[in-house]
Amino acid sequence: MSIKVKFDESDWQRIERDWNAWWAGELERPLVVLETIHPISGIDWSQFTKFGLDTPVDAILDNWQRIHEATHFHGDAYPKWWVNFGPGVMAAFLGSRVSWTPDTTWFWPLEGADSLADIRPTYDPANPWWLRVQEMTRRAVDRWQDQVLVGITDIGGNLDILASLRGSEQLLLDLTDDPEQVDRLVSEITPLWLRYYDELEAVTSQAGRGNACWGPVWSPGKGYMLQCDFSYMISPRMFERFVMPDLVACCEHLDYAFYHLDGKGELPHLDQLLSIERLRGIQWQPGDGQPMAEAWLPLLAKIRDAGKLCQIYVNAEGALTVQRELGGKGFLMHIVDETLFPEEADALIELLRASR
Repeated sequence: MSIKVKFDESDWQRIERDWNAWWAGELERPLVVLETIHPISGIDWSQFTKFGLDTPVDAILDNWQRIHEATHFHGDAYPKWWVNFGPGVMAAFLGSRVSWTPDTTWFWPLEGADSLADIRPTYDPANPWWLRVQEMTRRAVDRWQDQVLVGITDIGGNLDILASLRGSEQLLLDLTDDPEQVDRLVSEITPLWLRYYDELEAVTSQAGRGNACWGPVWSPGKGYMLQCDFSYMISPRMFERFVMPDLVACCEHLDYAFYHLDGKGELPHLDQLLSIERLRGIQWQPGDGQPMAEAWLPLLAKIRDAGKLCQIYVNAEGALTVQRELGGKGFLMHIVDETLFPEEADALIELLRASR
């Protein structure tokens, strides 16, 4: 079924030109991603784990096609759809039991794994969740071709995946009680992560529109939003031992690696992250109950002054504040403001581009 998006070939050429300039540090303005959606009824925004593994793929794609056809893409936004089976779905590929709630997806500790020694991550080509993610990805690319960029699913971070397989509380104890086994497991998870990534990227790149994942970042080649939300609960010393080798390996493999810095509990790790030469940028998420990104100007300046790009989520007022106080170069502002009409969104884009 063909899709009718409000985005043509000249728009894609503009996306490629401006985003490549941003990656190269040659764009003087910020990138601004903003979407408005014409009101439509009967839409389901759920994660795909809500649906059974036997739900026809077309039933899900039909729903999202309606959303894309009703969407206006402003500024540096582009038609993108990512395969969302919950954060860190690689745990399901490795045998974790999966359940769904209205707000998120849960991955449960492996049954019968009483110790870390019992966990042996292996690639299982017949795993039903892995087959489902592949099918969803492939069918979306086949259906929408070069009209919509299909993003790679949320594979997860190394300790996040291990926490799903083991349980977060137990893993915190393991880091002290059995660190050698944790070393073994994270070293086994990383090559599997890279294999899952490469197999999915080989499918999504066929459309020739670049690369994307769950974040708003577009890249012309292999890119991803790396993360370790579990690191909120560990020391910089543990981060250096258990997380940094994985991040460095992933950054060596990718050409456009970003990191999802999730909440102030991860700030003690920022200096280590900024030291990774091939890490191209940081996404700052202040976290629930915290002020939005514009309230963290010194932090944003530190990221940019370290030579990294910076992606933030802001409303219209926040975007103007960051632009006024720090300038726009090096920033990617994803504007989240559901009250804007298309004409207002276009006016905001022009204002941000004019006031450098």
